Amino acid sequence: MMTIEKKSYKIRKSGNSDVTTIPQEVKDRLGVETGGAIRYVFLPDGTIKLEKAQEKVNIDLIVESVMDQYEDAIKDLIDL
Repeated sequence: MMTIEKKSYKIRKSGNSDVTTIPQEVKDRLGVETGGAIRYVFLPDGTIKLEKAQEKVNIDLIVESVMDQYEDAIKDLIDL
């Protein structure tokens, strides 16, 4: 029979949010590092599954960031 190990972690207040610790063992099993993203999956039976989130690249946000960064240079080129 498979033994299920359970561990409890406190939920703390941090600003307007609640936070808890993600143990290294959990990060290792999920394949995430500090700064990575996780996703909560709410299942019909009421349980919640934790999984590594597949981060999507937002090309519009990247283009906007580049445009903001080089706005003055682009305007100077246009004025030539």
